[in-house]
Amino acid sequence: MSEPEDKSSPEDFVQSFLLIERNLARDLEGMEFDGVEYVYNPIDYAVETHCDYLTKYQSGPRGILFLGMNPGPWGMLQTGVPFGQVAVVRDWLHVDGAVKTPAKQHPKRPVQGLECERREVSGERFWTLVKEEFGLTEFLSRCAVYNHCPLGFLGASGKNITPPDMKKAVKEAALAACDQALIQVLNLLQVHTVVGIGRFAVQRAEKVLRDVGLADKVQVHFLNHPSPASASANKGGGWNKMAAAQLREMGLLPLPDPPEPPERQDPPDPPEPPERQDPPDPAP
Repeated sequence: MSEPEDKSSPEDFVQSFLLIERNLARDLEGMEFDGVEYVYNPIDYAVETHCDYLTKYQSGPRGILFLGMNPGPWGMLQTGVPFGQVAVVRDWLHVDGAVKTPAKQHPKRPVQGLECERREVSGERFWTLVKEEFGLTEFLSRCAVYNHCPLGFLGASGKNITPPDMKKAVKEAALAACDQALIQVLNLLQVHTVVGIGRFAVQRAEKVLRDVGLADKVQVHFLNHPSPASASANKGGGWNKMAAAQLREMGLLPLPDPPEPPERQDPPDPPEPPERQDPPDPAP
């Protein structure tokens, strides 16, 4: 991606990232989603834990982006962390902060923050893979994790509604807003490789990169989604074994050395000024 403007400090970088997310969440919250009764915005009510995660683990460029779809009810909607299984966020990542209660929440899907006892299987699988195959420190110093859409959507029954489930007109408007934010995130993080977690994430990344003429500059890989609802994630030795094999095939396990920055070209020396000519003597 093109190199963004220089950020003077990690704090500035986090604020720039947060601004992208907040602007996107604001735009999405202004839309009407048919069939959606509850909209959860963890960038708002879980901003303390979300910012703690960004400050500790995403406060500068990260060349590799693991891209998800949108938060799940027992993961990021509880913790403010992508794929944020509570025990992982609290005990492995040591993320801390108060999580407030959304203004409107479904009684079957209450936000309990880091006290929530429900398991989020996708997040548990994802972060276990990260810990066992990469090591948390190595992964988090080189990779970022981000959702294409920052909001969670529930129907009247409490059913989780994902962006692909929405009706065409509003879905297209929402996806367009999310795509624009993704472009900004890719530039800010200086991403050279995207790992789409699930087909949806791959499709959005590929579209965005085509739209901005960078499809040949940024690699996009497909990683099976860890959701237990995915049949392929439950086959054989389980998702972690399958995902590790996919990452090795991508050349990302172990993580490769980061690409060398382009060699700086010094500007040419300015031309020598012309030799001064003394004016001729005046005529007598």
